[in-house]
Amino acid sequence: TVETRQPIEVLMSKPEYKKQRDLFLQGFAQVQQRDADDPKSFFAVAGIHGLPFVPYDLLPGEKIPSTDWNKGELDRWGGYCHHGDILFPTWHRAYVLLLEMLIYEAAEEIVNGYGNGKEVDEYKKELKKIRFPYWDWASPSTLVQGVPSVILEEYVYVDTPTTKNSRIRNPLRAYTLPVNVGTLTLVGDTSNPTQRPYTPGTEIPFVPYTPAGYATVRNPDSNYLTNGDVTKLNVVTFCSSIFRPTMYQVLLVDKWRQFSNHGNFPDEPEGNLGHFSSIEVVHDAVHDAIGGVGGHMSYPDIASFDPIFFLHHANVDRLTAIWQACHPDVWIIGNNYTEGTFTNEYEKLIDKNTDLTPFRKTGDTYWNSDDVRYIKTLGYNYPELESEIEINKLLFNMLSYYHPNSYLRYHWKLTLTVKKRMVGSPFQIRVFLDFPTADALTPVNSPNFAGLVSIFARGKETSCGNCISNPEAVVNGSVDLTTCMQRLFIDLNVEPNHDGSITPSLKANQITLVAVLKDGSGISLEDAGLITANYWVIDESNNDPKQWTQSKIGCVYPQPSDN
Repeated sequence: TVETRQPIEVLMSKPEYKKQRDLFLQGFAQVQQRDADDPKSFFAVAGIHGLPFVPYDLLPGEKIPSTDWNKGELDRWGGYCHHGDILFPTWHRAYVLLLEMLIYEAAEEIVNGYGNGKEVDEYKKELKKIRFPYWDWASPSTLVQGVPSVILEEYVYVDTPTTKNSRIRNPLRAYTLPVNVGTLTLVGDTSNPTQRPYTPGTEIPFVPYTPAGYATVRNPDSNYLTNGDVTKLNVVTFCSSIFRPTMYQVLLVDKWRQFSNHGNFPDEPEGNLGHFSSIEVVHDAVHDAIGGVGGHMSYPDIASFDPIFFLHHANVDRLTAIWQACHPDVWIIGNNYTEGTFTNEYEKLIDKNTDLTPFRKTGDTYWNSDDVRYIKTLGYNYPELESEIEINKLLFNMLSYYHPNSYLRYHWKLTLTVKKRMVGSPFQIRVFLDFPTADALTPVNSPNFAGLVSIFARGKETSCGNCISNPEAVVNGSVDLTTCMQRLFIDLNVEPNHDGSITPSLKANQITLVAVLKDGSGISLEDAGLITANYWVIDESNNDPKQWTQSKIGCVYPQPSDN
């Protein structure tokens, strides 16, 4: 049957979902408690994305072909996940499906142990409705509260037919690692979670080490505990300045290649309003906001061990499904722009028929993107898509939902292209207006802060030879300048000159770009790998969003004197 994936806040609060959520929470907890070497364990599933860089669920006698990755050769990235290429949305769609299936099966085992009775029958009925929930990090409620409290609470309370209000550990808050993950830094001791005070490593590259028995953390404090207040504040800040402004631009992209990933070189950006906005680039910023400095979500190699990873990616999938409904005739056109994975070679053709390994369709075949194109065939749906709605109406509804300052005619944005591999670790490029002395120490809660682009890059010690041999891989991103301009009383309106040119109210020298590493230190834009940054004005006077126009105002980087 087709059941609806619910927002996590709805699943956890509405009385009609009580039995469903109790089964979901118990099933998820059971999956987390399985042994690390069980392919149905949370550890094994989380390890598909990055560390510990081992094959997943190989059948007896099955081997990864010698032309592909193995421990003895470093010709390819040691993980299955697709980032920076056209398969990013569909690979992660299958990934969430796998965990959803395992939780469903675990919940089924729990229900089968209940015995018989009227209430047991009700649980069996609700079991069939279990789907993995999503967290909409760009919603109006996120703008107010940040991370939903249920994702941060240590305990949750569940009922069974025989017991009521039983307290269990919250499987959404964290996951305790059953084995060591990562490599312990041998110089110094503060970056070891077993030491106090704990301070994340400052060396580049750095991937946090998690010893067995320690849990995943978000924005960890000196006691190596999740700092919930900082995490909530980060999310509120990012939601207003990054998530919502970027999402409305993403919805306007009309080509899969640009929508699907942050990694393609731009072509004809003047002809595509959202060209520098992709579902992946806003996804990157969510990782950044949740993980912070030293938190698992900030580092691609270990992000998937935090349970919030899957709530996040269920929302990425929801937004992908909505985008597909708004652009139903657009689909994957193959290319060879790929950094390679465990089973896909670097710069070899990938397309809609490429296997989404390691997700099996049968014993000897894998799902591909065509197989997962339509979510209803996979047994789930999202609230916005439950009823048939005309395409333009759906697009208008979603733009209205996410669009900041929708009453304005003109919106301003900055676009940039940066080399992904230059730094060798995750970092940010922050944007400030009317603050020429802004640097890495300038807080993001400054009224002059317009937004940032998060570079969700892997460290060089876990990037294989193909990544090192592909130093030109890029991230394209954008920052909405409109709200900050309003805050600083910079005129948004545009008056064309007689010759058709524009004299902008915002000059290029009023825009300051700052590159900041995860430890808070700054680096030069050149060392960060920034290639170019331009700023634009979008005229949204037409009632049809597809008729909006944009004009390039000027170049911020490199400055004319640098050319």
